[in-house]
Amino acid sequence: MAGGGRLPGVKSPRPLRIAALLGALAVLLAAAPTAGAAPSGHEQKTIRPPAAIKLGRVALAHTPGGRAALLLAVRYPIQAARRRMSVAVQINTGSGAARIGVLFHRLSAGPQRRPERRRTFTFVHEIDLNTTIARKLSRAWDEGRKPTVTVDAEAGIDIDEDGRVDIGPSRVLHRTVRLVRPAGAGAASASAARPFCATVPVVEVMPRRHATIPLPACTRPVRWSVASGASAGVARLGDEALSYTAPRTPGTETIGLDHATIVIQVARPWQPSPLTGARSGQGPVVRAMGDSVTAGFGFYSDGTPMSFSSLYECKPVGAVLDDACSSNSTATANGLSKVPYAPDYGLANNVSWAAQWANDYGVTNYKNFAVSGSEPSSWLPGGSLQETTAQIEAENPDYILMTIGANPILSNTLFGLGSMACALESDVVGGYRECVEEAFEEVHLKRELKKLYASLVERTHATIYLMQYHLSIPSSALAYSVTQIAEMAKLMNETIAAVAREVSPSRLQVVAPPHFNVGVSLEPVYPASYSCSSFGFTVDGPSVQATPTQDELEVGHYLSFCDGPQGGGEPWVISADTGIHPSPAGYRQMASQVPPPTPGG
Repeated sequence: MAGGGRLPGVKSPRPLRIAALLGALAVLLAAAPTAGAAPSGHEQKTIRPPAAIKLGRVALAHTPGGRAALLLAVRYPIQAARRRMSVAVQINTGSGAARIGVLFHRLSAGPQRRPERRRTFTFVHEIDLNTTIARKLSRAWDEGRKPTVTVDAEAGIDIDEDGRVDIGPSRVLHRTVRLVRPAGAGAASASAARPFCATVPVVEVMPRRHATIPLPACTRPVRWSVASGASAGVARLGDEALSYTAPRTPGTETIGLDHATIVIQVARPWQPSPLTGARSGQGPVVRAMGDSVTAGFGFYSDGTPMSFSSLYECKPVGAVLDDACSSNSTATANGLSKVPYAPDYGLANNVSWAAQWANDYGVTNYKNFAVSGSEPSSWLPGGSLQETTAQIEAENPDYILMTIGANPILSNTLFGLGSMACALESDVVGGYRECVEEAFEEVHLKRELKKLYASLVERTHATIYLMQYHLSIPSSALAYSVTQIAEMAKLMNETIAAVAREVSPSRLQVVAPPHFNVGVSLEPVYPASYSCSSFGFTVDGPSVQATPTQDELEVGHYLSFCDGPQGGGEPWVISADTGIHPSPAGYRQMASQVPPPTPGG
């Protein structure tokens, strides 16, 4: 076309990266060493252990109402977020000591990121002082004495509420510091421009109920204002407190103030089911299991993403299942003899749909035992993960979250490591379904799923959420059409639902993720009712697939392809594995479909 013009309503193609990506993938697969051995010459990523808890600044402050309070800053590892941690304080005025007692605060780390890559956060504990102690402190300073504060704080974290420390040392941090008298109200200093304020602990409120949240104490008077409001619920700011009315839907709300952030957990008080016995904790016991979709493959346990150059040494296939490069594991390459689960099983990094669901509802008694590459048989007697299944069953959780069944059929297809010969000779309207069903039968998919489901139903009292598979169109699946992959995923999900209905429709709750738009027509597998083309071509919707996949689809469907995601944001599928596993944004969509925990359910 003259002058470099283009057809009206047709987008100019984005820079093409798919050829280079596929070429690199071919080299990786062709030069692959023996399964279980990491390629030599590649510098592997190092996962640092959780940071140590560290005591920080101690200062005297006042609440907006004028009451005296002590502020104690503690640096915590991110794994402590939303957990209940204790501090004990004793004040010595020089004429006697006053023990204030042990205080438990549910730690707020502010709004959670997806993924969460912070290693630490600082929580400033507020310890209110009664008028007697406040007068004694004032008298001590007037008389020239030097009051001190002795602080004892937990140094370790118990992640599953069994009374044993899982992260950090099993001891108490002890520190004594001199308490300095605050400067007068009229004093001017650099610090006066930056008030030191307490952190508001996580606030728990029932749906549709009202809560009065005291504003935090600060080292100097503060004029409070709302910087950002909650997406649901109603908040009104007063002189000394924030008045909040919760929405009817459970979840997490965040309200930003100019000197504080308030995280609100909207939930009904947890009452354990009589079937699971008495629980000492504050919420449900949740365990996750299954394959890479639950493990959060493609992200390390510190929240950083895997690079494409690490794909081969990370890919969840091979004889050894070590959960490499998954959000619930510290393994950064294949080659280990067992799974090195992350200290908090990937809860803090907020990557997988299971972790995001748990964080949505304030669940802290959480372990994600999923292993990338695992099959249903892996979790059954004789499988490499049978002991893990037994552990999950012995812990008798309230909820089990799981994706399982796609391996080895979909893993081979999507990674381009195998194909069904009949699939290359058929299409979705002529023999393809039969071909896929035969492949399922060859690996005894229904039989193995039924065994695993029945074991969990029989040996636990958990409500089991079975997440079906999202639709992803990887650029590495060279032998299959887009509609063939969509049909295969649909048949896989239908099989999961059918076996669940057969085993226990009440205990096995099937959860369907939202449709991951491809940006092309998937008919007859999925309706095409959206168009971004001036020529009227219809597709399933603005694509949320990985960037390399979108590049490839735009070349093959130039006049009809609709890129996305709509409204901006990251794709719902990662690029580092050629477009297979969800991104944190995709997992967010999946987690949103899972019902909230039901007290006493």
